[in-house]
Amino acid sequence: AVVSTQSTGNPQIDKIHEVIHWQEKCTRKEEIEYMRSELPGSGKKLRPQKGTGSARFKDKRAPNCMFGGKVLGKRPRDYGYDIDPITLITGFSALCTTKLAQGDLSIVDTLQGVDVPALVEYKSRLTAESVLFVTGYAPGLTSSQNTEICFHPGIDLLTTETVHPLAMIQHTVVVMDYLAVRQLEEWVLAIRGEHTVVEQTANTPV
Repeated sequence: AVVSTQSTGNPQIDKIHEVIHWQEKCTRKEEIEYMRSELPGSGKKLRPQKGTGSARFKDKRAPNCMFGGKVLGKRPRDYGYDIDPITLITGFSALCTTKLAQGDLSIVDTLQGVDVPALVEYKSRLTAESVLFVTGYAPGLTSSQNTEICFHPGIDLLTTETVHPLAMIQHTVVVMDYLAVRQLEEWVLAIRGEHTVVEQTANTPV
């Protein structure tokens, strides 16, 4: 199951850390730094080579000029890597169980058709700094509601297809409905079942 109601005396913090580290690496982005040849503008010499009393200078794209190009600018690269599915679901399940043991995970009947004012009222009752709502009903919020929820910091609504461990860490309280819990449990059991089938196939003598 995704959430265990039993006490977590020794939660798998290492698995949670590994999953969070994997997601941070996968979502890491760096801004590109343009080199001299990639910047727009003319290559015209800004001042004469001699006779001005100043240092020789070429064009405004030179690296020693403000807003000039970088000598070896940063190039976009992919820091992501593949993670074992069993490690992913183990870390996700451990995170949900730890949240439940801390009293930071609540399960409600349904979040279908909920509006932003209702989410704000629910957050005020919890007196939490930030609340993440997870629903199994897609698409969750309409485009206008997504715009409205931006004016209420500390509130976010995700579906089971878009929820991720990093979002659960960044919010103080997580609220799920029964459909979301059931869908997440089916996802975990499906991955574990596939892994078991693969292991049994690998151990079967030829």
